[in-house]
Amino acid sequence: MKSARGLFWYAALAGALLVLLHQSLFQGKGLVASDELLTLPPWNQKIERSNPLLSDQATVFLPAQGFAYQHAGLPLWDPDLCCGVPNLGNIQRAPLFPIRLLLSWIDPFSASGPSALLKLCLAGWFTMLYVRHLGVSHTAALLAGLVFSLSGFMIVWLGHPLVNSAMWLPALLYFVEKSFADLRAWAGFAVAFAFMILGGHPPTAIHVAIVVMIYFLFRLAEHRRENAFRRAAFFAGATAVGLLLAAPQILPYLEYYKLSSSAQSSGSMERWSMHLQISALIHFLLPNVTGNPSVGFMDLPRLLGWRETQNFNERTGYVGILPLFLALCAITLRRCRFTKFFFSVAAVSVLVICGIQPFPALMDALPVLRYANEMRLLLVVGFSVAVLAALGWDEFCRMRSERRTRIVAAAFCAAVGAAFLYFWIVTRDDFHSLDSAHWAFVRQQFFILGAGLVVTIFLTSWPKSWKAWAPAVLCVGWTAIDLLCFGTGYNPAIPRARYYPETPGIEWLQKDRSLFRIFGGRTMLAPNSAEVFGLSDTRGCDFMTVRRYEELITGNTGDFFFYTDPQGIPRAFPLLNVKYILAPTAIPLNPQVFDLVYSKEIEIYQFKECRDRALVVFDCEVEPDRAAVLARVTSANFDARQLLLLENQPEPAPAATGGANTETDVRVVSYEADDVKIDASLPRPGYLLLLDTYFPGWTATVNGRPEPIYRADYNFRAVSLPAGKSSISFSYRPESFRLGLCLCGAGILALCTMCLLPRKSGDGRKDPAGVTD
Repeated sequence: MKSARGLFWYAALAGALLVLLHQSLFQGKGLVASDELLTLPPWNQKIERSNPLLSDQATVFLPAQGFAYQHAGLPLWDPDLCCGVPNLGNIQRAPLFPIRLLLSWIDPFSASGPSALLKLCLAGWFTMLYVRHLGVSHTAALLAGLVFSLSGFMIVWLGHPLVNSAMWLPALLYFVEKSFADLRAWAGFAVAFAFMILGGHPPTAIHVAIVVMIYFLFRLAEHRRENAFRRAAFFAGATAVGLLLAAPQILPYLEYYKLSSSAQSSGSMERWSMHLQISALIHFLLPNVTGNPSVGFMDLPRLLGWRETQNFNERTGYVGILPLFLALCAITLRRCRFTKFFFSVAAVSVLVICGIQPFPALMDALPVLRYANEMRLLLVVGFSVAVLAALGWDEFCRMRSERRTRIVAAAFCAAVGAAFLYFWIVTRDDFHSLDSAHWAFVRQQFFILGAGLVVTIFLTSWPKSWKAWAPAVLCVGWTAIDLLCFGTGYNPAIPRARYYPETPGIEWLQKDRSLFRIFGGRTMLAPNSAEVFGLSDTRGCDFMTVRRYEELITGNTGDFFFYTDPQGIPRAFPLLNVKYILAPTAIPLNPQVFDLVYSKEIEIYQFKECRDRALVVFDCEVEPDRAAVLARVTSANFDARQLLLLENQPEPAPAATGGANTETDVRVVSYEADDVKIDASLPRPGYLLLLDTYFPGWTATVNGRPEPIYRADYNFRAVSLPAGKSSISFSYRPESFRLGLCLCGAGILALCTMCLLPRKSGDGRKDPAGVTD
């Protein structure tokens, strides 16, 4: 019976999340933002976009999930973007994230709702487990779970990999706390740490890891006389096991990172210098007062003369009004070590977020943190407030009728009133210019804030003679209503008809069964949406790309989205296997080179001189200077069919096979994500040039015999062929992945060993968190 009552509280949290996600779970809709693209060609629909700020989902994450779903299993390579890019090595795709793997048999549209539910439930449940371990009541635990799982950070980044990593913060803290009584908890810590990395967002994983490490040191300092070195060794060992378990993702990512321009791109953005203005903290009280991209009114900052420097996602860490008051109760009334810790962590995080010196300089000096967006420490603030609210609720219940509690409530209301007064003073001269719709929207935000203050005052003055459970119902109920009002609808639930619908032009392209790529401007079948329809695009919109390919297209490197807005047709165009150029309207192209082959909702031009994906080239020249190779392949007179440029001296061609040949013939037998098979017939020794990106991990065989793959024409793959008939096979089996699997196996063995550790930690002392200093 006791366990059943305990489960009730976890079910209550799940119930609140079911309300948030009911459309995507029960009404056949998808929790996806793909309708962001439907106003663009080739769709050209006159619709109101549900949330323009979530465009990364439509152009990056959903197409990647669709690609993985179409290629059942785990494709290691993606040939449909930028002439081929690593799929597994792109960590933000999170191909090995457990929830992604669990739902991999479901298409991304249908999986979006269950995926979001699992993420938020696990985040909330582990928060409840953690604060229960600190000794708080069931009501306080439910409150903490609601605050964290429905916090602004978790809501606005729900469809991004940030939440994949952030959701494991409470789990890691729970296992650290539990390890002081049970050494086997380190096994759970290692698994949660691996899952955090597999979540796919390294900056968030770094933030979480730093908080967890600081927390462990804080707890270790209290046990410094009790095997501190041994405990530190267990922490380091569990972290190492977590890294081993995630090695199949980490090693391919590091390999790709080394060969990409990601570091240069991140450095040029100077993320360490990004911060919120102190005035932006008003959004902790009025999250939508300057507009919300899901409902509109984004012109409010301009109309009110309010300077807004960051977008809604970057500045939003809303946790509700009542939890802020309860956190203040914990800080002022409950003098325990955990209150001090989470208050300190939250306060320092706010200073970093607001760019208060010396923190910006410190972030710039640290080699890892200088590439992270420190505004996303709103995750840490949100979780800290959730824990403080749980600690504060129990203290509030114990001291509700005391004078000190009422003073705290009065001080809180005064502080909120002062912040509101500041906002009013700054913007009051412009309020009279608002139209009725804008004014009604702003009034709604004021009403929610006022209602939260009324509930706070009402709880403070609640008579002790009334039912004991009633204040808890009011507290949890209002917090849930407050946070659900904020979060509902931010991540749009759309009907399937608005999920990348096919158009006549797309269907026309799909009928061409040859191997080809397309090209277009930024808004034309926006990257990476083409791969949703099984089309290969020379463009790509991603956070990592092969440096060589970027240089081939632009001549430069260091731009995350270098190909979302290409400046005309690139000079290396003939090398890209482009057969069709897509345009929203007619464009001036040389009719001797391009044919207009489709003209309806969009214009499609066929490139008459399109190179086949696989070519035979007989003449070869070695040019070790990569800059010289780039200059030559992008020159107007370079013809890849006549000359192959290599950067290393090739080995002698294999011995001739088959009978005499007088004709050259190349046929692609099969073309899969990780495997390509080609048959070729040559009258004399030559080279097979495959216009796919050269990358470590690709191997080739010619007639069953291994052959080296050469980097050709700056970015592509070539192998030597003998005279006669040959069967060529390319396979992508990166050594980084194989080594990662071996390390993962070692991690599993270590994990099994950790599960055999003794239950007791050795100190034999219970360490309740609720004891005051």
